[in-house]
Amino acid sequence: MKRKTVAIGLDCPNNTLFENWLAQGLLPNLAALRNESSEGVLSHHKKYSNQNSWIPFLTGRSLDTIDYWVSTYKPKSYSNSNHCLYNMHDHQPFYAVGDQARVIMFDLPVAISNNVEGVQVAGWASELNETFSASEPPFVLDEIHQKYGMDPKLDGALKFYNKDLDRHGLSYRVPSSYDIEGLKSFRDKILASTATRGEICREFIQRDDWDLFLSVFSEIHVGGHTLWHLSQNHPLAVMAENFAIDPLLEIYQAVDREVGLIAELVDRDNDLVIFSVDSLVNDCLENARSLFLPEFLYRWNFPDKAALAKGDMTKPLPALRLDYPLHWKDEVWKLRTGDGDRDLQSPKEQSENNDTFNWQPTNWYKPVWDQMQAFALPSVADGYIRINVKGREASGLVEPTDYQRICTEITQQLCELIDARTGRAMVERVIAVRSDPFASDSRQTPADLIVLWQEESPTDVVDSPLVGRIGPVPYFRPGGHQKQGSKVDNFFMIRAADCPPGSHFSEGSLEDLPATILSRMGIEPPVHFDGAALELRSDTQSA
Repeated sequence: MKRKTVAIGLDCPNNTLFENWLAQGLLPNLAALRNESSEGVLSHHKKYSNQNSWIPFLTGRSLDTIDYWVSTYKPKSYSNSNHCLYNMHDHQPFYAVGDQARVIMFDLPVAISNNVEGVQVAGWASELNETFSASEPPFVLDEIHQKYGMDPKLDGALKFYNKDLDRHGLSYRVPSSYDIEGLKSFRDKILASTATRGEICREFIQRDDWDLFLSVFSEIHVGGHTLWHLSQNHPLAVMAENFAIDPLLEIYQAVDREVGLIAELVDRDNDLVIFSVDSLVNDCLENARSLFLPEFLYRWNFPDKAALAKGDMTKPLPALRLDYPLHWKDEVWKLRTGDGDRDLQSPKEQSENNDTFNWQPTNWYKPVWDQMQAFALPSVADGYIRINVKGREASGLVEPTDYQRICTEITQQLCELIDARTGRAMVERVIAVRSDPFASDSRQTPADLIVLWQEESPTDVVDSPLVGRIGPVPYFRPGGHQKQGSKVDNFFMIRAADCPPGSHFSEGSLEDLPATILSRMGIEPPVHFDGAALELRSDTQSA
């Protein structure tokens, strides 16, 4: 009998939490699977965009060899756009092996491939808050919706149109981090999504027309973003008193239950692979990259102006507020000044223009980018700064000979930015992407400077000796991603007849896991893979 493989991903579990809750017996099914499996560690070094963490697993390629960015920028029009993995057709997923295997892929964050025999479903309950649902064959998604319904998070979702993809999609509503009832409702939707995902997975697995089944529990990722402050140390942790049970633990335990039920369906003669991708932590980046950076550069360019959250460094800091009931972007927009009213484009107007970055304050400064020597580009990772260079940008202001001087000046001023509540420096370091502003490399970010922020604690107000105080402002999502350059150790375990419990695989990288899965299925990994199949370590094979 041909060996089958079931591979289940856990999207962004915090490594420390996961290990602690395993040790405390709070995740009994995953703990039991670990005891029955061979284990391995997959290191991943982030490169600019946190969304890229999935790419090495999906493609078997290193980020050093793939040309893919979540956002693009066109200097001749000062326009930018946001992409997602659903549009990533240039790099085939590792399971696109044609007639070598029949595959069922359910809800990985990836585009539908034309080289897969079997079933593919994308966008049923995505972590990405920009959902484009699709399936191949097309009727499969309709059948899922008819039998199981849509993702519960999409109840009351907003419809939007992505101009770049020429596609309509749905965006689920993320509650304010201060809205207790909204957070409780959202937790319930995540739990419902987890249970339904488990049901769908089990139905697919009980079919006999597949060789490889793949899915991922994205609910840990969504819950980590929205509920972190109700579980872990955070300035808003006082709000946890409104919850009888740790809501983030509830989600981990719901996933643990579903993984246990799935494991019961997988015969020991087949492979059961459980793996993680990325790790969520306290969010120290969102306010810094999306609000403080663009406002700092606005004031640096226009010394007599302030657009958002103008504070007074001569006055004592106000106490932390807990009364921001609206969505973060709406609460931040309320903090605009007269200058902001005149110069910025509102999130409402940008939403009406189908601008998918309308939620991010960085994007609101677009009307004055051509009037600034340097401006912040929207980002889903670190802080991105673009220099407005003559001959490169449509209305460039900075002479190419002044490019390095401007980069140095901005870097020095940013390094003087401090968290007004703790006195901690906000900037860890600034990376100069290119020395020549006209150097062109599609594998590089469009930013000229990348700002890496401190990750000690979230921040709601910052002080600068040059531009003054920015804030206080509301916190956005309490859980976030680690900055560029961070090393994340992902885990994987394989339960199979030839994988002795307690044994270990050699340590590898995230792109090694797809090669390992294919190799164990008897399929030669493609030559373009950067990853290689991992073997059991010789010192543990007989354990």
